[in-house]
Amino acid sequence: MYFLILTLSSIFILSACVSSETTTMLNTPVAQKQTFDPVAAADTRIKLALLYLQNKQMQLAKENLDTALGYQPNDAKIYRVYAYYFQQVNETDKAEAFYKKSLYLDDSNGDTYNNYGTFLCALERYDEAEAAFLEAINSKNYAKIARSYANAAICAEKGGFNQKAIHYYESALSYSPNSYELYLSLAKLNITEKHYKAAETNLFMFQKHSTVTAESLWEWMRLSYASGNKASFTRYSEQLLEQFPESQQALNYLNNGYYD
Repeated sequence: MYFLILTLSSIFILSACVSSETTTMLNTPVAQKQTFDPVAAADTRIKLALLYLQNKQMQLAKENLDTALGYQPNDAKIYRVYAYYFQQVNETDKAEAFYKKSLYLDDSNGDTYNNYGTFLCALERYDEAEAAFLEAINSKNYAKIARSYANAAICAEKGGFNQKAIHYYESALSYSPNSYELYLSLAKLNITEKHYKAAETNLFMFQKHSTVTAESLWEWMRLSYASGNKASFTRYSEQLLEQFPESQQALNYLNNGYYD
């Protein structure tokens, strides 16, 4: 199962936190004081905040975001990362407010729309999430189109909109044809929707380029069961038990799992 993918700023390992609003050049005989650069200072704080978020150090993340916002109170990127912080601490109302503030400051940023879409999808606000993902996709100079299409597909699938999810998965593959794992998601939906030929093609595409997995064998079993191919079902079920005996899929099979 896929997870919705957030687009965050790059995280760089920083050896130390900026401790003052000036730095000193020591490579000349006489130390010279540089003019404080609030843009660079804010960017450093954002990178530190993302690093702390990655390590679940929430207080330190917030402290750096507060400092960054003090340096650059109208920087849309800071509000986007702050919204992500509030998502992580389950402050839903504040997260939404910060996403909206970020978009108010920069209403053409695809990363913000993508992240806002993941946020809305988690709240089961599927129509709004879809609209946000499409805004990201249509944003000028936005390069992560495949990612946002995949997110739109995952969200549509979560909401039970299978045909729409199939369309978005196919769109994601059009932009990123080497994302072979998406074929498993497509196969699953095509089997459910009784598009058996399409599902077979999806599974062959995955199998051609990827190592067999418990999930790929499970989808072959579902397809075999749905199409009434008992010999194929037996072959793939035996392979599943042999190669992945402790997988959830093997447990599902032993418990007469649902194949349709």
